[in-house]
Amino acid sequence: MKIINDIMATRLLFFIMAFFVGLWTIRIPTIKDQINTDYFGIGLVMATFAIGSIIAMVFANNIIKMSSARTVLLYTSILQALLWLPTPFIPSLLIFMIFSFIFGLCYGSFEISCNLYASNLEKREKKSMMSGFHAFWSLGVLIGSITTSLFLEWNISFLNNVIVYVIILLPLNIFIVLRLHIDRIENSKNKTNIFFIWPLLIFLLALISMVNALTEGSVDAWGALYMRDFIKVDGFLIGLATVSFNIFMVIGRLSGDWIRDRIGVYNFLTILSLTSIISLFILYTFDNILAAVCGFALLGIGTSAIIPIAYSLAGKAKGIDSGAAIAIVSIAVYGTFMGAPATLGIVANNYGVNSIFFPILIILLFILPIIFASKKLFKQ
Repeated sequence: MKIINDIMATRLLFFIMAFFVGLWTIRIPTIKDQINTDYFGIGLVMATFAIGSIIAMVFANNIIKMSSARTVLLYTSILQALLWLPTPFIPSLLIFMIFSFIFGLCYGSFEISCNLYASNLEKREKKSMMSGFHAFWSLGVLIGSITTSLFLEWNISFLNNVIVYVIILLPLNIFIVLRLHIDRIENSKNKTNIFFIWPLLIFLLALISMVNALTEGSVDAWGALYMRDFIKVDGFLIGLATVSFNIFMVIGRLSGDWIRDRIGVYNFLTILSLTSIISLFILYTFDNILAAVCGFALLGIGTSAIIPIAYSLAGKAKGIDSGAAIAIVSIAVYGTFMGAPATLGIVANNYGVNSIFFPILIILLFILPIIFASKKLFKQ
């Protein structure tokens, strides 16, 4: 019974963490106008968030060992929620970048703790569960983005939007964290920091996670702007990118553990990568709302299970502490967010917001042969 409670609590933590991401993705056009910046400026905001996340992730595993996962989850979740309250009043890009950096510190610590906790539950149950946990993350983004889109449609202010979410979600988050059964994370006696020569599998997982983060992050950062500025819609329709993407990401993640156990990691990764390639081509090429919805839906499927698979395999990898392995994958993800948004912002400024999908498409075409060449490694 305690395991069931732990599993459900972990799912809800992923959900709440992502609900605020849904708020962020839909309110990006609002924030862009609020701080009077361009696409490159939004890219810088993303980059400072990523820098904060990476710094936190480098030290998170040791902090968790010195205190506990519960302590880290509790304090970072409280601080993240409270940081949202002054956000609607931030007047400039520079101040917003400072806030974004602090957000990153909190989010990075929270994510490492949450994924490490989930990995230990998965090992204890001796079955694939990580994709299911991340399905609740996608569900949180989905419901958060739908709710925020409705707030936009009803002309509810950014400030009131934030206040409602904090009042509801912060107490719930605290209650869930305090109900976690396992206080300390189990760790192996393998190498416990990230500064050594990684096992080949960890290197490959980090590489694949970077590409997936670039793809998934393009929707979070640019989806609403793509709908407004390229597809030329407004109101609730601005949120269709995030909504369609996350509906199908939820479907992909809810079914991901089941599919992975039946067709194998290698076959599953290949199918997901090919699906992402097709979707990116659609989003880059066509400028109507039907193509956009279909493209984002396919992209949701294509990116759905890759990062959960990476976390799951990293947590079980031999020759490395599970916390260090998960930190490496997370740093790869947020390292991508550090440089990519600003670069994609330059692309968007010069060639149009739809052009951000073209370089991602090219990178995926180069990564696919690496996956093919690593077939034996994934079948270990």
